[in-house]
Amino acid sequence: MTACSISIIIPAFNVENYLGAALDSIKAQDQLPDEVILIDDGSTDRTLEIAESYHFPIPYQVVSIQNGGQGNARNLGVSLASSEYIYFFDSDDLLTKNCVSTLKKQINSNQYPDILLFSGDSFNDSEYQGERWVNYRRGFSGTFNRVEFLDKASTHKALFCQPCLYVSRKSLWGPQRLAFEASYLEDEALFFPLLFSCHTFVVFDDVLFLRRNRAGSTMTMARNEKHLSGALNCVRTTLELYSSKGLNDKERRHTLRRLESRCIVYILTARKAGLPVSVNEIVKAIVKARSVSLAVKTLFYGVGANQSTTLSSAVRALKRVGKVSKQV
Repeated sequence: MTACSISIIIPAFNVENYLGAALDSIKAQDQLPDEVILIDDGSTDRTLEIAESYHFPIPYQVVSIQNGGQGNARNLGVSLASSEYIYFFDSDDLLTKNCVSTLKKQINSNQYPDILLFSGDSFNDSEYQGERWVNYRRGFSGTFNRVEFLDKASTHKALFCQPCLYVSRKSLWGPQRLAFEASYLEDEALFFPLLFSCHTFVVFDDVLFLRRNRAGSTMTMARNEKHLSGALNCVRTTLELYSSKGLNDKERRHTLRRLESRCIVYILTARKAGLPVSVNEIVKAIVKARSVSLAVKTLFYGVGANQSTTLSSAVRALKRVGKVSKQV
């Protein structure tokens, strides 16, 4: 069997203090990827200069564009990639030395799955004083179909959406298939659509990726309007998936749980940002899903967020869907 090929795509924006370490972790691989594509997303510091100073014994492209967001940069990288598999790597993080070789071994030995998901660890930047810490361990390994994967990942609380924690077939991506949006939380919004585009899943519980906690990143900065817009987009994309035809009962249950969690995250993000919730969007989700469970949960968090309009609208939606649904 011919070994698979992997392209690493790196969006980079104002990461002059971190990019060198990220690229060094690629150069130090015990087996190099087949190509590296770095998209400088309109940086105003030395990011582009540092990127262009690097050389690899494999194809290496550096493309500079006007700032359009991480998702847009990843999409451009996909259009330039020539490998069978795509790996999205953030420009302030690190790879373990055996990352690429392990991915290739697992892909080849598992008959070229649509997606391979693995574990990661967090580490704090030397100047980081925040409290964010996420355990990116999957907690299980094996080969699965979609429902089996969703069952296992839900049980182990391991539905991590970060693109640095999976490698996937390039054929899944592109203008007519999957593409990231420009908003914040673009990886969360795309994660379930990605899973439902895949049929074969391999999970490998070894740590291959190291995520840097640092000040000023999208996830550590104070919540703002962009975070809220991104959280609402996650609700919309999940609701669109839930409303689509062809889902079996188990897939629909998993998607409903995802919709519930995205609605709650949206409400909590609004609370943290001090911004109002779009009541119409929440009610639309409740009614379209015909879910008493979703109505009750958004009712509870709406009260917690002191959203009286959300409370009254959720009560009305609860009465409406209660006649046609007994989901709890």
